[in-house]
Amino acid sequence: MNAQTGEVVQKARSYYLDVWDYLQAWGFKIFNDLQGEGYDPPTHEQLAALFETRIRERGRTWNAHDGKGLGLKDETVETMADHAASAALRDWSEEWIIERREAGRKGGLNSRRGPSVVTPEALEALASLPDGLRPTQQADALGMSLSSLKRLRKQLPAPDSSQVATEPEGAADASS
Repeated sequence: MNAQTGEVVQKARSYYLDVWDYLQAWGFKIFNDLQGEGYDPPTHEQLAALFETRIRERGRTWNAHDGKGLGLKDETVETMADHAASAALRDWSEEWIIERREAGRKGGLNSRRGPSVVTPEALEALASLPDGLRPTQQADALGMSLSSLKRLRKQLPAPDSSQVATEPEGAADASS
């Protein structure tokens, strides 16, 4: 984005433009860091030399498009560094970092979960419901969703085996 006009620049479609976008953003970060520390921005010559060095260094390690590597002639590197330095000096503003933060903020908010439904009060309310209610009736009575009810039921203490009613041994044979 052009900081002065607010015009949105198209995304890079080639290795040359990827390098250009990288230099532009990196130049803005340099300006922002220098301004934050109270220094003056670099001159055009200093920035162009820095960009040229960066292109050559990164060109040895970048494998940006189809494994082609740097693929730029020396005069192209020099011209690109010169033009990128001019553009960075022209387009950067002191509000750049603020604009970037606001643009990132527009992406949306983080999800915020509500309070947990598993509370001692909710467990007591579930335990106090009459036996024989279907899960949907229990959820309606407690004012929660079925998934919340299931989560809550998992937290109920398991029934004590000494309190579980068992059938007498002969009762199962008699019913058959």
